[in-house]
Amino acid sequence: MKKLALIAIPILVILALIVLAIVHTNILRTTRFTWQHRRVPSQFNGFRIVQLSDMHNARFGREQSRLIHAVEQARPNMIALTGDFIDNYTRSLAPVQELLAGIAHLAPVYFVDGNHDPQSPFYDEFLALLAEYNITVLRGATLLQHNGATMTLAGLPFSGGVIEGSPDILLAHSPLRFAQFAQQGGGLMLAGHVHGGQVATPGGQAILAPLHGEEGLQFSFFPPYSSGVYVNGDATMFLSRGLGTSHLPLRLFATPEVAIIELKAEQE
Repeated sequence: MKKLALIAIPILVILALIVLAIVHTNILRTTRFTWQHRRVPSQFNGFRIVQLSDMHNARFGREQSRLIHAVEQARPNMIALTGDFIDNYTRSLAPVQELLAGIAHLAPVYFVDGNHDPQSPFYDEFLALLAEYNITVLRGATLLQHNGATMTLAGLPFSGGVIEGSPDILLAHSPLRFAQFAQQGGGLMLAGHVHGGQVATPGGQAILAPLHGEEGLQFSFFPPYSSGVYVNGDATMFLSRGLGTSHLPLRLFATPEVAIIELKAEQE
């Protein structure tokens, strides 16, 4: 009987984790974060940015209905897509097109390349699709205008480029750009890439995550960046867990995320 229990218990634990991983891969969580900073003009109080990242061809409901509903409920003033919406495993642009068709009319949408997007055989068609829905592919700086005030918004593609100046808001796929952003006195950076590890501890610490540095792709155990909010001096980074999966088709304690970032002026 004891031998049977010794065999059965690990099997039951493994089965329970598999079931939980299936649930965690498909459940959609909304995360809210308020960025209060001296760089935010009072006219931008309550300005909401919805960040979506690392979709990797994932679907959430028929024609992305659950994902679109979550974005609609946020009532965004801007939508940020921080890379890796397609990859080498993409066989159709339908999941992306369904999403864009549902959100492009809600607010201005800005996109920055991840590491997977340009490698996809569908990349040119993907760029054409973004243009069709008036999505801005951000490779440099632009101005956000709201209630008569302006803030600087910049985009940094994964494959190269440098952060020029000190934008108020930076969209950059990789969190490894945060140190440079902070050194240049940056404000708010939105990033993705690591998927929250996909497999994390119950507290949300990524167990293993891909990080691309100067030496190329390296997998890091308990990486310095998992998900959530990071502060370095005057700079803040919100790191999204993303939506889809890569390398491993499951998530555990790193559920797909729709992030809502609300701006707030610093009180005098």
